[in-house]
Amino acid sequence: MTIIKNRKAVTLVEVMIAMLLFAIVLAIGYAMINRTFVSLERQRQSLDTLHEARDFLMIIERDLREMIKVEELDTIYKESLFDEQNALMYKLVLLIPSKTGNSTRKVTYTYEGPELHQDSSDMQKIVYRQVDGETRKALITTQLNYLKVWGTDGTIFRNQELDESLDHYQRYLGPHYYHPSSPYPDGLKSLEKIKGVEVQLCMHEMLDSSKKPIKDRVFVTRIYSRVLNSKYE
Repeated sequence: MTIIKNRKAVTLVEVMIAMLLFAIVLAIGYAMINRTFVSLERQRQSLDTLHEARDFLMIIERDLREMIKVEELDTIYKESLFDEQNALMYKLVLLIPSKTGNSTRKVTYTYEGPELHQDSSDMQKIVYRQVDGETRKALITTQLNYLKVWGTDGTIFRNQELDESLDHYQRYLGPHYYHPSSPYPDGLKSLEKIKGVEVQLCMHEMLDSSKKPIKDRVFVTRIYSRVLNSKYE
């Protein structure tokens, strides 16, 4: 008896189709994994931003609530409160009570980095805090966009009304913000009269693969000193 065995050969077309399908599966898998890693990296960036911003705001808010006076405020002063460069901070010096309460101490916040807080691949933007007699510590080291600081007379401001122009609202706010050569006759021109400080911190929450910002997060806080503001006395 003769047994005939059927042998089926694999054609070149079938091999190419199989390889194509395998390549498609690999490409889809790689794209999904890459997207997952990108998402995880962006979440890490966001968490780093929130963590640094939270720590900075917690520390500066504590100092501002305790401040006895503002000894120095080095920022950019523009006549328009809403100018992009207005209030960009370079140095803030506060006088606060010592831990024992029997004396005072100076707390200095300084910015180091590119002029006008512009992003630069050559220079890092850092915000430091230093208490007299202690080591200077960096509070913000990554992803800073800008930091603005205004001195105020302690007024609790109303919001802009729906039918109110921006110019009119600025005329309402203007006299209450410190400006060494305020254009308002009754403007706040003396550091000694500052009773509150407003801080606006803008951080790059997310960066793309080339380290360019794709999303910013702005944090705003207005602190009235317990020592200087009458409502706490």
